[in-house]
Amino acid sequence: MSLPKVITRSASSSESSVDTPLCPMKLNEERENGRKLILGLLTELVSDSSSLSINVEVGERTTVYHVGCKKECIGQILGSKGRNIGAIRTLISSISARKGFRAIVEVPYFSD
Repeated sequence: MSLPKVITRSASSSESSVDTPLCPMKLNEERENGRKLILGLLTELVSDSSSLSINVEVGERTTVYHVGCKKECIGQILGSKGRNIGAIRTLISSISARKGFRAIVEVPYFSD
């Protein structure tokens, strides 16, 4: 039984791991798509979706999505051991990195 042949390839100078940067108009469209995606996912998670809001803060190199919600919904957003918000953050970071910008999803902190 022979082992499969492994082929490795190094990136040349003309190739890059990230797509070419988007123009500012297209970048704003991608940020808005990210906001809609987060809002859609969170709407399905929480019991009172009318209290949800996503504010977008655009920095020089980073886009921050601020989640606004009622204190009662925070447990549903975070999920067990932070799995829900962790998955959403992973999706948004992967999608935004593919589009050429960095994104962070912040949830509110409610003290007791």
